[in-house]
Amino acid sequence: MILNKVSLTKFFENTYFKKETPISLIHFLTNRCNARCSFCFIDFDNPDTFKNELSLDEIEKMTQNMGDTLLNVNFTGGEPFARKDIIEVAKCYIRNTTIQSIYITTNGSLPDRVIEYAKEIERFNNKIEQSFQISIDDFPEKHDSVRKIKNLFENCIKTYEGLLKLNSKKISVSVSITVSLENCHNIKNIFNYLVHKCNIKSLKCCLVRDEGIYKTPPEDKKKLLNAYTWLTDEIKKLKKEKKINNYNNSIQGKIHNKKDDISWEMIKNIYENDKYISPCHASSLFGVINADGKVYPCEILEDKLIGNLRENDMNFLEVWKSKKNKETKDFILNTKCKCTYECAISFNILGNWRYQHKLVAGIFNF
Repeated sequence: MILNKVSLTKFFENTYFKKETPISLIHFLTNRCNARCSFCFIDFDNPDTFKNELSLDEIEKMTQNMGDTLLNVNFTGGEPFARKDIIEVAKCYIRNTTIQSIYITTNGSLPDRVIEYAKEIERFNNKIEQSFQISIDDFPEKHDSVRKIKNLFENCIKTYEGLLKLNSKKISVSVSITVSLENCHNIKNIFNYLVHKCNIKSLKCCLVRDEGIYKTPPEDKKKLLNAYTWLTDEIKKLKKEKKINNYNNSIQGKIHNKKDDISWEMIKNIYENDKYISPCHASSLFGVINADGKVYPCEILEDKLIGNLRENDMNFLEVWKSKKNKETKDFILNTKCKCTYECAISFNILGNWRYQHKLVAGIFNF
């Protein structure tokens, strides 16, 4: 089923007309991480980075007032599995909200924690879709070196294979390649190694973006774009040949599959031409909760704080429906805000009428 706990009428009314409450949120569970990737946007040299994480009690209270259209939450970090109570955090969302899926981006360094989490969440509620995205960017030795964790590549593969062995229709796992200056020159060989040597059957990618402390030298953008273009084209080709399968064969899976194809083309266009394509729905259908309880429209607009949950008694909707967020929505619309942030673009596509015919065509593989 596409919708379980959310009214279909309310979902369509909110997604395509009112756009008042989020359908998806990213929650940075922690800024703590055992990796130190060169392209990370987190300032690990600042001691304040690791302070003031929301407690489990605060998350319990927050999730009790998140609206009746929320379908998905993305857990990220830092490394989300560095937070030992991640299972209890997930249970807060499952108990108290209308989510039907949880998406987790992980560096794959803690396979035992990941597998135990997946098992426990399925025991707790076997209707929740669990999606795991494991970051692998290079050959084993180079990947470990860039992310600065010994035996990381090996643990990524253990995590990937361990999740597959659970053999659950509600648990999916993919590998994601971040195209960066470290790997763009060798992207073809890396891709072939992952697909043919490591037998990765679900593969996605993203383009490193300017955010936080990371900035791409302008002279390097062309080679990054060339690598990203080749990679997305190759993934699309192998999807058609059924050698890569990023989603199940449900209606929802087919829609997401088509959404990825549209997103990749949009990202290339924006990145190369700095071109505005369609309205962004960050701060309306999509938003970000930082580890310390601050709410933002997205990861990019760091100067557009919507509100602080702790200053509003952990009442998420009070922050989301505030005058400040109305001003943020107006800013995004009036300035034709644009970026290559995949999560935001996904909801620009899903919430925009101009793409609906393509998404519907995807159901029939057109």
